[in-house]
Amino acid sequence: MPISKAHQGHSSGTSVSSMDRFVKAGLRAARWFAQSQVTVQGPYWDANFGRFIYNRHLPSGATVPALSWTQGRGIFMLLAGWELSRDASLLVPVVRAAEYIKLLQIYDSPRDLRRQFAIRENMPMHWWSHVRDATEAALGMLFVYRISKDEQYLRRAVDFAQWFERNGWDRNGWPARTVWLDRHKTAHQSDSFQAGNGPFFYYLAKATGQRQYLQSLKRISDLTMKRYLRQDGAIVTGHIDLHHTTGQGVVTNDDGLMICLLCAYSAFKDPKYLDAVQRYGQWVLANIHEMPTAFSALPCMCNSMIELAAITGESRYRDWAQTMLRRHVLPLQVRNARDPMSDGAFRGEDEPVAYYGPKSSATPATDFITTRVTCYAGLACLKLAGIVGPYYGPGGWDRPFPKTRLPALAID
Repeated sequence: MPISKAHQGHSSGTSVSSMDRFVKAGLRAARWFAQSQVTVQGPYWDANFGRFIYNRHLPSGATVPALSWTQGRGIFMLLAGWELSRDASLLVPVVRAAEYIKLLQIYDSPRDLRRQFAIRENMPMHWWSHVRDATEAALGMLFVYRISKDEQYLRRAVDFAQWFERNGWDRNGWPARTVWLDRHKTAHQSDSFQAGNGPFFYYLAKATGQRQYLQSLKRISDLTMKRYLRQDGAIVTGHIDLHHTTGQGVVTNDDGLMICLLCAYSAFKDPKYLDAVQRYGQWVLANIHEMPTAFSALPCMCNSMIELAAITGESRYRDWAQTMLRRHVLPLQVRNARDPMSDGAFRGEDEPVAYYGPKSSATPATDFITTRVTCYAGLACLKLAGIVGPYYGPGGWDRPFPKTRLPALAID
């Protein structure tokens, strides 16, 4: 697949053959989203049309379909792959994925402002919304608008922002965890990963030209620094969960927190935000030399470090990411052209495996492929090849590309 000339550059310390390996891995990950997406052909109609995979148990083939956030992340991955390769076939699953997000967004409750414009968690019948997950889906729609300039996608993102401002904050001014749509109940548990809501408001301000959205970005960023950043640069949280933290509450999968602070720096030029990310980068360089307990953590760190290198010009952050990807992340990628449902995905499930696969704690986490690891890993590979932002990054929104007409949605 030919690579767009705009993105053929690589760092001076990286050989062409080495960079080619990352490009191939990133594009293979993007194509996995296209290959594994639910499609239909009559008369076997399926309301899951357009959904990606959340995870798949490789030995049994047991597959969990996507959530709202996995729809958004799949769009990130496909669009990054398209920008690099100009492979128009990657845009077809983007449209399908966006159509499924449309089904999740509520437009039939104008008198119930707790529901109107919300994005449901899994499927159109669900009665709750995890706020960060919904924001990820809305950001996917915003990125579809970026390449197509189709106003329907921007309108849906703006409408979701209205819902967020009405319902998405907890009692302390931090993004809520969960909003129930059938009753007046909100989960107020505070976690560091909710900082990942911030980039949505950053890019919504860019898309609309309305800087008031940046106030939500600032609010989240300032509270992030106050609540979750240690002086030595480590991210800490009082809540332990398997796909974000170690047993000591140190966050290894920052899940967009550092990208939020980089977006704040790009928006406000206040050095306190860049200083915080640099302290984190230095903490990573000093402490992370192997795969952390969470498979998603290392490729997520790599995304943050590559974006930090792009802003500061300090190659050590990018060099660390390249080394970690080569040693620990690329070996997790499945290469099995005979099985399009797995080929290109990355292995590693950080949540309790007995919930998804065989009811046995002995089931290896590497028996699963997951969107979480695949998207972080694939994006990090493509970032090394030149796609720095806007997909998990503060830059790139204004990067030029040919005017794009999205393919028509075809259901035979």
